[in-house]
Amino acid sequence: MRRKYLFPLVLVVTLLLTYVAFFGFELYPLDLKGASEMRFGIDIRGGVDVAFSPKDLNRAPTAQELEMVRTIIETRLDQRNIVDRDVTIDSENGFVFVRYPWRADETEFDPGSAIEELGSMAQLTFRDPEGATVLSGEHVDSATAELDQSSQSLSNANFLVRLKLKPEGRALFAEATARLVNQQISIYMDDAMISSPTVQEAIDSDECVITGSFTSEQATLLANQINSGALPFGMTTNNYSAISPTLGSNALEVMVLAGLIAFILICLALIFYYRLSGVVAAISLLLQVAGQLLFLLGFNLTVTLPGIAGIILSIGMGVDANIIIAERIREELRSGKSIASAVTFGFQRAFSSVFDGNITVLVVAIIMLIFGSGAILSFAYTLLFGIIMNFVAGVLATRLMTFSLTQYAPLRKTGAFLSKNSLEKREVRVFPFFEKRKTYFLISGGIALLGVIMIFVNGVRLDIQFTGGSILKYSMSETIALDAEDAAGVASEALSGRLVTAQITTDFATGEKKLVLNMAGNQTLTNEDTQRVSAALQTRYPEQAFEMAEINNVAPFFGRRFLQNGAIAILLSALLIILYVAFSFRKIHGLSAGVMSLISLFHDVFVVFFTFVIFRIPIGDSFIAVALTILGYSINDTIVIYDRIRENTMLSKNEPVESLVNRSISQSFTRSLYTNLAVFVSVALVYIFAAGNGLDSITSFALPMSIGTISGCYSTICIAGPLWTMWQKRKNAKAA
Repeated sequence: MRRKYLFPLVLVVTLLLTYVAFFGFELYPLDLKGASEMRFGIDIRGGVDVAFSPKDLNRAPTAQELEMVRTIIETRLDQRNIVDRDVTIDSENGFVFVRYPWRADETEFDPGSAIEELGSMAQLTFRDPEGATVLSGEHVDSATAELDQSSQSLSNANFLVRLKLKPEGRALFAEATARLVNQQISIYMDDAMISSPTVQEAIDSDECVITGSFTSEQATLLANQINSGALPFGMTTNNYSAISPTLGSNALEVMVLAGLIAFILICLALIFYYRLSGVVAAISLLLQVAGQLLFLLGFNLTVTLPGIAGIILSIGMGVDANIIIAERIREELRSGKSIASAVTFGFQRAFSSVFDGNITVLVVAIIMLIFGSGAILSFAYTLLFGIIMNFVAGVLATRLMTFSLTQYAPLRKTGAFLSKNSLEKREVRVFPFFEKRKTYFLISGGIALLGVIMIFVNGVRLDIQFTGGSILKYSMSETIALDAEDAAGVASEALSGRLVTAQITTDFATGEKKLVLNMAGNQTLTNEDTQRVSAALQTRYPEQAFEMAEINNVAPFFGRRFLQNGAIAILLSALLIILYVAFSFRKIHGLSAGVMSLISLFHDVFVVFFTFVIFRIPIGDSFIAVALTILGYSINDTIVIYDRIRENTMLSKNEPVESLVNRSISQSFTRSLYTNLAVFVSVALVYIFAAGNGLDSITSFALPMSIGTISGCYSTICIAGPLWTMWQKRKNAKAA
């Protein structure tokens, strides 16, 4: 009887977690942030994403020098009250990466000046009380943080900063300290005071110490700040992107609305078709979404628009486990089992499919985390947390709620799970999938032929993320016409004849127009180049009131790295998935199952590739994200069928292989259709809302993903199964 109370317990926990995820919770000492306070990426809030490298340095920078650069940049960001930022170091390649959003009160969008200011050489000065400079960074040899030997105990230890001065600096410092005893000498980085120690006595030495009850962290920070003033180089960048604060102002609302509608539609469909199992599925989906949000909030991860798309996609994928379980329970009921037995056996026989499917998607998520960057990382994190919550909500919570509800007498009836007509359908209609294989192969061949033809017609457009180059986007007048080719000519002239292509885009929801200038190639734009282009456009078209909305600058080095990492991610994901399938299904000749899965997977990847070509979508990180997701999701679909083949093989060892495969696919058909329909609806809604609001970063993901979902369902049912059957028949024929 104790099981009876598990359903209300899980329901209450789900509602509490949902409330905390969306609205936060504060009770000393707990202070949990809600979804409204989540860290959003620059594609939502607007901001700057830049990679700095040393300027005019004929050697690789040391790790210590890069650490000094980070200190300079963080100090300058502190001056601007920008505390929500990421400053990371790539010591191997000598880069410092900076990402930060615009302040809420930002009124001027001038990314060029902001980036130039961050990367300029630090100006370190020591000043007397009147503000006169008595020493500068070039006079300092080094600064180190050390333990203050006068500390009474290690548990309450203080630290100090030891300065070493160059000979010229020693003379200047001796003169200054002699006349400023008992007065302060303030230390400034640029115009920000970083310390203001009091002179205790005249110092005529090449060493001195700064004391002040510093912790180890405080002393280290001050030493790094002082050392940065002696850094022999500034920083420059050929790789940065910037988005104005208003560009994606409604992007978050649009994506949330799309997700909410997708969630409601899916839950209503589940409840209508699966009855009690549908109610349980809707609650588990709510728990899954709440858990994903809490994970993102707990780890303080930055969420981008593709990350939100990943959450919405997870809603569709979270349906999978619940549909598999619901269908299995229905099958057990049709075989004449009691409610208790049907639920028990339903969960037991569904678990292997759910487990194997989630493991393969987990592989894809981990590969994206290793090889991805930027938007792909955000997508990967939401996908990873979605998989974790799918185990918690889609398996554990669903099981607890279902067993609990069946303890109530009114729900201990077959009508709570399926209709009378559905119950009477004892046998599944078997469709001759294997016999129709030539038709399916012709369809796939036709798709491939169309794709190849469109490659010659449209060409393959690589995004500047892979080729290197620059994109400038300007907001413009919504009523005054503009010739895009003429604007491209103006920009080309400002850039001394560099090839420039242009297009004008329109936001279907707001009517806002943008001029998009694309400059692919090995040369990126400097701040001066950008200013020349802006000035030339404003001079030629004053009536358009051009305003910079977005800049994307990718150096060839990063383009090559993005492309290389993307290719490695796809190939490695495919390899690991196939190895897992081969091991997991070794009882039905796992190697052949893995090889046939690989063929169907690459069928889906090529369909996605052809989608990018046909719709002239530039191939960039969106292609990598879609391809990896389809790899994981399509194999998840295939695993369900292989799992059924494995089960039926053990039950009917003498059944002809083609008959067994046809029956297995037919038994899994409803699950495959409904699961893919749920994912398709989710992603299609995202596409519709994103296209209606001009969110290119989402449409370039959602449209191919929608088509890839259809392809994944098709290849699972019509390609993988028949191919595996052909392999087995040939193998059996040779053995005979």
